[in-house]
Amino acid sequence: MPEKKTAKSFRKIISFFIIIGLAISFLIGRAVYKDYQFKKYGGHGFEYMGGYSSTDFTGYHVYDGEKLVKLDHEASLQIENVEEMPVLDGAEACYPVYAAVAKAIYKDIDVIESEVQALDGREDLSEEEMEWVWRNGRVVTFTNTVVGYTRLINGEVDLIFGASPSVDQINEAAEMGETMVPIPIGKEAFVFFVEEDNPVDNISSEVLRKIYSGEITNWKELGGKNQEIVAFQRPRNSGSQAMMEYFMGETPLMEPDVMTRVSSMGGVIERVKEYHNERGAIGYTFQFFLRGLQQEKGVKMLSVDGVYPSVENIKNGTYPITIKLVCTKLESNHNPNVQKVIDFLLSPDGQEIIKKTGYGPL
Repeated sequence: MPEKKTAKSFRKIISFFIIIGLAISFLIGRAVYKDYQFKKYGGHGFEYMGGYSSTDFTGYHVYDGEKLVKLDHEASLQIENVEEMPVLDGAEACYPVYAAVAKAIYKDIDVIESEVQALDGREDLSEEEMEWVWRNGRVVTFTNTVVGYTRLINGEVDLIFGASPSVDQINEAAEMGETMVPIPIGKEAFVFFVEEDNPVDNISSEVLRKIYSGEITNWKELGGKNQEIVAFQRPRNSGSQAMMEYFMGETPLMEPDVMTRVSSMGGVIERVKEYHNERGAIGYTFQFFLRGLQQEKGVKMLSVDGVYPSVENIKNGTYPITIKLVCTKLESNHNPNVQKVIDFLLSPDGQEIIKKTGYGPL
């Protein structure tokens, strides 16, 4: 009898450790899977510009601006006092534009922002200096479209560069008693892209809406391979997602696949699956992000309704999804230098910078 009890107890102990082992294996497996999902679908995985950017902007900052467009003469506007310089922020693809504008019209902005860069890593910073480091600049800042529009509403920024604000962002401003004023400063194209070996080169606006509403799900329906269409989306309130919602019109945009991960700060972050060389994928962005910043490799832009998004077709407006590049301010912002910057952007000098950077001038 004692032997049976001992055997029974032993089996219980073994079962207990098996259960514990399986639980640990499950937790490890889930963590590995989530990490894999994040690496695969969390964008490019870069940590540039404090984690706000997926682009290595080396050469595009005002303090190392060898890639920035430069005028061959002094700009028609010069602002000398740093306290009078309107604070700028914007979309990732617009950073080379507003950095070039700032370099042209803000006196010694390269020195001002290089001094901010030197603060990074120090432990004796004031709250204001920490804010400069966190926002990647004192005057020429970068936090991307989503955070940038919130900063604009809160009065932390004077001008945001990018696509027009989303309905949510307009409503957010209204709740704070503010009105956003987008000012067109150039032309841009909203483009769709696929793997370079995808046999489909042209697609209609109607078919794109059917893909992103979930009605068309296989490339063979479009003359391509017998392959599932993996339709990627962008995070809510990003410039490209706001544009996609506008493009869809009355057609409902299907809910995107999402993945979650536990961030290093202990919170749970939900991210939309973004393009990552997935077989059968289609994605969307603004043409400068692909052509100018060369962010995706091994892809091709599609013609839409028979028109390719070439620079010329963007300029002449024949590409069907040509949109306005805007800078947005608050109606309540009466800083005279804000209007001076806007006037500069619309002047021959400002339009020259916009054109040479890679956007269509007005």
